[in-house]
Amino acid sequence: MTEITRALAALLLIVAAGLAQSPDAKNCSIDGSVVNSVTGAPVPRAQVGVVGSDDTYVADSNSAGNWSVERLSCGRVTITVNRIGFLRVQQSNLLLAANTPMHGVDLKLAPQSVLAGRVLDDEGDPILGAQVSLMTSRIINGLRGIQASTSTTTNDLGEYRFSGLTAGKYILCANAGGGVVANGSRSYGERCYPGPMDGGAASAMDVATGYEGRIDFALAPLVTVHVSGVVSGGTEGVTTSINLRPHGQIARMYMGLSTQARPDGTFSIRNVPPGSYTVEVASNPNNRRLTARVPIDVGESGVEGLQLHLEPGVTVTGTVKIVAATGKKIENPRYAILLRSSEGVFSYDPTDWDETRTAFTITDVVPGNYRLDVSPATVFYLKSPAPFYLKSATLGGRDIAGSDVAIGPGGATIEVVMSDDGGVVEGDVSGDDGPAAAWVLLEKDGAPSRNARTDANGHFNIDTVPPGDYRVYAWDDNTKVEYANPEWVRRNGKGVAVTVDPGQTAQVKVVRQIAPAE
Repeated sequence: MTEITRALAALLLIVAAGLAQSPDAKNCSIDGSVVNSVTGAPVPRAQVGVVGSDDTYVADSNSAGNWSVERLSCGRVTITVNRIGFLRVQQSNLLLAANTPMHGVDLKLAPQSVLAGRVLDDEGDPILGAQVSLMTSRIINGLRGIQASTSTTTNDLGEYRFSGLTAGKYILCANAGGGVVANGSRSYGERCYPGPMDGGAASAMDVATGYEGRIDFALAPLVTVHVSGVVSGGTEGVTTSINLRPHGQIARMYMGLSTQARPDGTFSIRNVPPGSYTVEVASNPNNRRLTARVPIDVGESGVEGLQLHLEPGVTVTGTVKIVAATGKKIENPRYAILLRSSEGVFSYDPTDWDETRTAFTITDVVPGNYRLDVSPATVFYLKSPAPFYLKSATLGGRDIAGSDVAIGPGGATIEVVMSDDGGVVEGDVSGDDGPAAAWVLLEKDGAPSRNARTDANGHFNIDTVPPGDYRVYAWDDNTKVEYANPEWVRRNGKGVAVTVDPGQTAQVKVVRQIAPAE
């Protein structure tokens, strides 16, 4: 062997050794088991996917629930597990080291929960096409309530089924307005189980992991009526829409109780179940919004001769004053300002600003109750001043920041004041074993003020905080926190008092709490 040959051989050995140690070399392996999280029994035929930087590897668990994947690229991987009848599980950020097999990765699959049953009429015949809505208990704007989750329709046997559900609180509602049954087309009243919608989370049923429940509905015939009347104030040739928005019964909202006014302004909506509604009328001639909104109670004799008059929306004007603690003049400020309807029906942002962007106009506002939303986090400037916050918002001398205000036929003028003398709340969150990642709530006078997430080491920083006295809380999971319920916060939180001074940073240490599921 020549010297050159020996040198090349030595070089190839070095390269081969380097490749063997490369994090991309396919010499890693991983194994483990899949078990039922409730019973602890092995789960066979579960599909285990291992996703690495360059490829996805798939293995099935055997009859003992065991699985293994070999010849993997080393590095960080994510594992996903799927099995019919169970909820999907994912485990991320596992680090596979070269020549070091990873053993004993045990994956727990939670059995799915199922709610199923039939919808029948008063004579025991199945109702085809009945709508069954599934509502679940969730945190909505900081308060626990019932929210529509999903819905389905019954088949020709009157059957419905909801699968793949997680443990939680649920309400089922069945409705068959105009449903097709064995003996013709009829309407049926809505029925909810276990309690009415207006009972909220207290009326919901507890569904455990792996629960399979059967809930059958027997719907009583519903005598429907019609609502008729006349709309005035419209423009010839322009469509006027009339809609009945029901109160309280979510499923019934899908019944399509709407129509259009005839050329002479008259209208009639048939097949209306008795109940409480809001009549909403809208027309848009020449890009002008004309509306009318009237609450009505529909009894067993219906409503006739309803008189509705379209009116133009009102105008809301406002001014924005910037109070800079530094005395610095801010040029061309831009703010995110919004009027949100308390009923969640309408929202408006300014339709016009003056040249200095310190006066705004919002047109075509439907009279009603609103909340002013000014977002300091989305304030933009051409230059880079200190951040600003909403110091006050007044209407007729009354502070309306954070509260509902009635906008009447005469419109309104709002005065907004922004200031840059806010402070900073900075701190660290700890758990049982040291620093802990968490969701942090800043509360003032019993109401939520600001929130933030910590980094992986439990550190957080909340800037642009208005001066004042606060309490700071931390929880593991914000989706379970009723942050707008002071009683819940006091019962399940461990707040720390902190005072924020103008332009100063307040330091605080908080202990993370575990938020209860319900």
